[in-house]
Amino acid sequence: MTIVFAGIWLFLTAAFCLVNCLYAGSIWPTVSYAVFTGILASCFALYEKMRRQRLLRDVQRALEDSDCFAVDESEIAPIARQLRLKRSQEKTRDRRVTESYRNLAALVSDIAHQCKTPLTAAAMYAEMLPPSAEAEAIAEQTGKLRFLLDALVKLSRCEGGLIEENVHPVMESVETLTAQALSAVVPAAEKKSIVFSVNIPQGLTALFDLRWTAEAVGTILDNGIKYAPENSKITVAAQRYETYIRLDILDEGPGIPEEELSEIWKRFYRGKTNRNPSGVGIGLTLCRMIVWAQGGWVLCQNREDTGCRFSIFLPTEQGNASN
Repeated sequence: MTIVFAGIWLFLTAAFCLVNCLYAGSIWPTVSYAVFTGILASCFALYEKMRRQRLLRDVQRALEDSDCFAVDESEIAPIARQLRLKRSQEKTRDRRVTESYRNLAALVSDIAHQCKTPLTAAAMYAEMLPPSAEAEAIAEQTGKLRFLLDALVKLSRCEGGLIEENVHPVMESVETLTAQALSAVVPAAEKKSIVFSVNIPQGLTALFDLRWTAEAVGTILDNGIKYAPENSKITVAAQRYETYIRLDILDEGPGIPEEELSEIWKRFYRGKTNRNPSGVGIGLTLCRMIVWAQGGWVLCQNREDTGCRFSIFLPTEQGNASN
């Protein structure tokens, strides 16, 4: 197109010179030449702008792999074919990597679950042994192994995308959720003489997966038990909003520094002032992933007096869960 424009411009220039020689002293040849040249330049600029826009649109369609885009009819057909080929290769690679992560996560989870049975048997036999240093050592080592296996299971769920695939929210009772989560942490609370105060409105329901959400709530309760002092109280309360229910878990622990409130959800984050050696920093990350996968959200705030308030928001309608 540039060559055509240059040819037309040369032709007009030659014509102008010829006319100017024939009508020497007249201004009309100069005015006509300026007008025609301006119109020609404007048309050329408009055409180039439209051509660039069309090419950019064709590139975008090629990147999006649009079925309605005819590559053979495009001026960028070779580039479009290369873009599509590269995009297809990247999709195949990403799919294989994702499948590998999922298979590895499932394998790790299965192995960890299979190891729990003999580990539980070993712990039981250790308790049956007469009190001795050897029996205490066996019990201590089995406890460490159980802790590592639990960490492996949680990590595999975070890495392998197992949560999104296996979480199936349905309308469930919040009372049932709370009871199931509390049942798993009562023994640890009894060791520190921690009591629970539960205030759940009767008949309150929400949209969530009972098994997975009970694990998320149990993680928060377990954290509260670890950091709360002995003879303290943990409160579990719920209230209903228009499209969500709010489940609050309040403890009487030391609280969390304000600058770390947004950091505790990160994977492997332990906290600068963490004095509890247990845990590897996966639990709260897994908790947030479980709640997010169901269309809810979770946050943590320091209470005005002492301790923390963890709030889990769960949708009560299907439309909210999909947002």
